[in-house]
Amino acid sequence: MFGAAMLVVAFNYRDAAWRIHGFMSNTVGVNRFLTPTMVRFVCGVLATASLVSAVFGLPV
Repeated sequence: MFGAAMLVVAFNYRDAAWRIHGFMSNTVGVNRFLTPTMVRFVCGVLATASLVSAVFGLPV
């Protein structure tokens, strides 16, 4: 489920990256490197890692 949610943000469905950027840009401690492109990139990496882990993960 997490991987699917991150893919939605990475592919910028309904401007999700801009919404996250807008919400986080007004909080204390967030620097100038937080851009919508960076949000999409990080979410894409997290989605890839999550889905690869789910597919090729060790059986429990």
